[in-house]
Amino acid sequence: MKKRFLITTLVLALSLLFITTVLAQTYPDAGNAVTNAVLQNSGSSTATIVVTYYDANGTKQYDHTGISLAAGAVTEVKTQDEPLPSGFQGTAVVSSDQPLASVVSIKSTGVTASAGQTTQAAYNGTSSPATTLFFPSVWRFSGIVSIVTIQNTENTSASVTVDFYDRNGNKLGTCNETLAAFGSKTYDMRTPPSCSGWTDAVADGSITATSSGPKLAGASTAAWSNRAAAYQALTSADQGTVLYAPSHFRFKKNASDAEYTLFSAINIQNTDPNNDAPITVEYFTRGDTSGTPALTINTTVPAGSAIGLNTKNGASVAASTFDPLGTSWDGSVKITSDNGIPLIGTGITNWGTAGYAGMYALVSDSSASDTIYVPAQYRRMPNGSWAQWSAINLQNIGSTTVAASDLTITYIDQAGNTVATFTGASLPSDLAPGAAFGMNTRNGGDLSASAFDSLGDSFIGGIIVQGPIGSQLVAVNNIIYSNRASVYNGIGISTGN
Repeated sequence: MKKRFLITTLVLALSLLFITTVLAQTYPDAGNAVTNAVLQNSGSSTATIVVTYYDANGTKQYDHTGISLAAGAVTEVKTQDEPLPSGFQGTAVVSSDQPLASVVSIKSTGVTASAGQTTQAAYNGTSSPATTLFFPSVWRFSGIVSIVTIQNTENTSASVTVDFYDRNGNKLGTCNETLAAFGSKTYDMRTPPSCSGWTDAVADGSITATSSGPKLAGASTAAWSNRAAAYQALTSADQGTVLYAPSHFRFKKNASDAEYTLFSAINIQNTDPNNDAPITVEYFTRGDTSGTPALTINTTVPAGSAIGLNTKNGASVAASTFDPLGTSWDGSVKITSDNGIPLIGTGITNWGTAGYAGMYALVSDSSASDTIYVPAQYRRMPNGSWAQWSAINLQNIGSTTVAASDLTITYIDQAGNTVATFTGASLPSDLAPGAAFGMNTRNGGDLSASAFDSLGDSFIGGIIVQGPIGSQLVAVNNIIYSNRASVYNGIGISTGN
């Protein structure tokens, strides 16, 4: 009997071409984009996969059938290799008879201010679409703009209410959209629709989209003049009264340098449209197991609004607020809602001197798991020159220590073969409550660079992180190229909760 490929469905909002327009005010050019879907089989047996592409009207453009993927293995489905119409803008649905983890990688060319005129971004596909989507980080000013896509994941039309807010929590406007079955709607914030109420006086804010019934998915791409970043639409599953940013930086190679080598920001959205949310934000230094934060910030997120905290320029607080961290700091952040209002948010990593950026979803307690899949990991040195490498930042947000002897991190190639295994003494350390460590396939991270020599010079694959049953682990992952970078969330699959 032929098995029906609907056990796992991943929804990917794909945008292959960002249209450049001439505007009265100058905004960054997002360039021309192509996307890859990086898929990892998180099941126990070989997966048979189908990728179906739809245009914005919900019209099927192509079925890519017959993809076979061994357990744990990774494959890349490149839209530029598919027989899609020139200038295609649309979405994809990935169906499989095994569970999958996924990352969408976006490469944009023709971005004149970027290194090699190329930028990179990444976000996670979802297997859990929802009737309400949140986009906490939306921009429109001369330095950065957002392109937001909302996707109908079902075979029936959806009435969608899209609310636009400024950073002060004021509702600017509402757009009432009808999305055809499997159709999508994209808002290029360089030219926002009049129903959004977004004017030149509004620099940043947030978007909430609510469906009449059919479930939605989505993604948002941010374009600077020289870099880009993306994140998946957030849902109630991403909300929490406590949120975590596993990967955070305020680092200069030399304290006297004008620019930061690495710096970070978080955008935190209050999901309650009627009540303010006082919050406590704690910054913990990597490797410090004392449990004492290096910095604590107390502030308030207005009702229905979002605020930003940036280790370089302060954003919604004074830049000097972050001086206690110094200029050689990296670690993690814990955000607590002091009156129990659910929060949601994104983390942003900026490679300041290099001009790269990446975004990821802040994680809640419910997002943590004892097993994490990381679909996109690389260590590539063609002709002896570094072209692409990766890093994982792993954090324990549970209340008990995860011993290194009880933790295993496995690197698996595209065929499903185990290439390297780290456990016990080969890991950087135990993970105390709140602690994090990093592993970088080029420089080692918190390990020596030689720890990754077994991956060779042309590794493409993924990671499986396995902790004790019931442990609460979260991960953020970086993909770095010689001239660009991106960030995405690890995908947790709990085995004991």
